[in-house]
Amino acid sequence: MFRPRSDAVRIGQDSLLLPCKNGTQFTENNIIRFDISRNVGFMDAANSYMEFEVEIGVPNQAENATQPCFGLDPLAGASSLFDRIMIRSEGRLIEELNSYNVYAALHYMATDNEGNSNKRGLFEGCAKSRLIQDNPFVQKNAAVTPSAAPNGTTGLGTAQQSWKYIRRKICLPLLGGIFTNARAHPCIAMPLEIEIILAPSVRVLRLAELADSVACDDTGGAGAQNFVNISQRTLFNSIGGGTAETPQAPIEGQGLIESACNFPFRVGQIVRLAGGGTLLAANYTISAIEQYSVAHGTAGDRNKLRVRFTAVVDGGGAATNITMHSLSATNTLLAGHGNLGYSVNNPRLVVQKVIPPPSEIQAITRAIAKGAYSQDIISWTALNNAIPASQTASTNIIPADLTRVKSIISVPLSQAGDSVINSNGLYGLYLQAENVQYQINNKLVPDRRVSLVREQFPARDAVAADAVRRPYVYGQYAEGAHMWENEKALRSANINVTQLNKITINNSLNTADYPGSWFVGRSLASGVGSSQNLVGKSVVLYLNYRTTSDMVKLLVNFLVHIRTMTIGMDGTQVFY
Repeated sequence: MFRPRSDAVRIGQDSLLLPCKNGTQFTENNIIRFDISRNVGFMDAANSYMEFEVEIGVPNQAENATQPCFGLDPLAGASSLFDRIMIRSEGRLIEELNSYNVYAALHYMATDNEGNSNKRGLFEGCAKSRLIQDNPFVQKNAAVTPSAAPNGTTGLGTAQQSWKYIRRKICLPLLGGIFTNARAHPCIAMPLEIEIILAPSVRVLRLAELADSVACDDTGGAGAQNFVNISQRTLFNSIGGGTAETPQAPIEGQGLIESACNFPFRVGQIVRLAGGGTLLAANYTISAIEQYSVAHGTAGDRNKLRVRFTAVVDGGGAATNITMHSLSATNTLLAGHGNLGYSVNNPRLVVQKVIPPPSEIQAITRAIAKGAYSQDIISWTALNNAIPASQTASTNIIPADLTRVKSIISVPLSQAGDSVINSNGLYGLYLQAENVQYQINNKLVPDRRVSLVREQFPARDAVAADAVRRPYVYGQYAEGAHMWENEKALRSANINVTQLNKITINNSLNTADYPGSWFVGRSLASGVGSSQNLVGKSVVLYLNYRTTSDMVKLLVNFLVHIRTMTIGMDGTQVFY
C-alpha cells in the first residue's frame, strides 16, 4: 500500500589500467612493483585483477628450441608464479603474503569445480591435465601424412612444423585481504604500493605428461639405424592396437585423432636414449617425426610413430629395452638444453574504480578527519617450522601472537628437492603421518588425537605408469575426523569450500605427482567476524609420523586472521 522511500545510492564505475613501474619483462626471482596513487579515489579491489603475458623459456636463449615441453601447474595456473606479495601504504606494511603460491594452490584446490575450472582455464593459465593437448602455452605439432616407407623426408622435418611455445595472456585475480575485501578501498586517503616476488622456475614449471619416459620397440638386427619406433600408439592418440586391422579402444579422455599432434616431442629437441644390446645410449637431437601408414609391410608397425635422429643410435640393429627420455637420469635438464626459465611480460594492474556521489565522499572525508574510518580485512601470516628426517614425534611451536585469529592451516612440504617432474614445493604431502593434535593456550584441541593411519593406503583406483589420470580416482582413504577438521578450518579461513576430493589424492604418498594438497587445520572461530585472541598464548602443533617417514619436512603454518586498517589525519594504522 505504501512504498517506502529508497535509500539506494547511485554509484558510478570506471576501470583504470596501471602499468608496472619498474619494467616490462621479468624472470624468476625478479620483483614486480605497482603504485596505486591517491588519484584512483575509491578502488573496488575485489573485482580488480592483474593482467600479464607468460612465455616459457629464458628470454633470448637459443637453447629454448632444444628443451622438452613444460607447462604451469594445471590447478594453480599462473598463481604458482608468485612466491610473495607485499602491500604497503606510504611505507607502512599492510600485508605480507609469504608462500603465496602454496596458499593459492590450497585455496583453488578447495574451491575447484567444473565451472571454476573452465573459467580459470580461459583466464589464469590452468589446464585439465598436464598432457600437451591441454597445455595452453604450447602450439601443437602439425599434422603428419603417414607413409608406407618413411625415409626422413616425410612427416615433421623442421622446427616450424613442430610444437612451440606461445606467449599467453593471463588475467589473474589476487588473493589476500585487500584484494578480497568487498568494501571499496579509499585510495584517496590510503595509497598502496604492491610488490610481487616471482618464484624460481623449478618450482613453477612441470614437465608434460607422457614426456618423461617413452617406450620404443626393440630393433631386430637390421644393421645400423638412426631412428626408433614408438611402441605405445594409443597413448598419443594414434589409431590401432597390436595390429592396425584390429583398432584398440582409445584411452578415456582421448580421441582418435592424428597421433603426432599430441606427441610431446619436437624436431630439434635433445633427448636421452637408454637401453641395452647394441643401443648407443647417449643424448641425441631429433631430426624428424614420421608415421607409418596402414600400407606398411609389417602389421605390428602400422600407424606407429618413428622418431629419427641426426646421428646413428643403434650400431648393430639389435638394441633392447629402449626408452626415450626428456630429462637426465636425475630429472634435470640435459646438456645442450640451456637454463630453465619463464618470463612475465607487460604486467598491468586493472583497477576497478568506484565513484560515489559527492555526499558519500564528504561523509567519508569527515570520518577520516576524525580518525573514525576503519575497515576489516581477512589476511594471513605464514610461519614456518622445519621437521628433521629423523624426528617422528614433532612438536611445532607456532608463534602466533595475533589478536584475532580465525583459523590455522598447516601444510607440510617435502624438502626432498625441487624438480620439474613434481610439485613438492607447491602442494602439501601426507609423508606417512600418523596422528595430529593442536594445543592452544595449554588446552588440547580436539580433545583426542586425530588418527591419520588409514590415509597411508593408495588411491582407490591406482594410476599405472604413463596413463592418463581419470577424474574418478581422486580421493584416497581419508579419515573422517581429519576431513571434518579441515573443512571447518577452510570455511573459517573465508574459503568457500566446494569439494574435499583433492586431499591426499597424489599417486605417491611422498611425491606430488598430481594436483592436490594434504594439510591439517584447526578452526578457532566459525562465526562471521568472530576470532580468538592468541597474544601471549601458546600454540603448539603435535604432528607425529611413522618411522618410515624419513624425509625432511617444511611445515608452512597459515594463520588466517582479521586485520583492521584505521585511516586518520596521522596516516594509516594497522591493528592485528
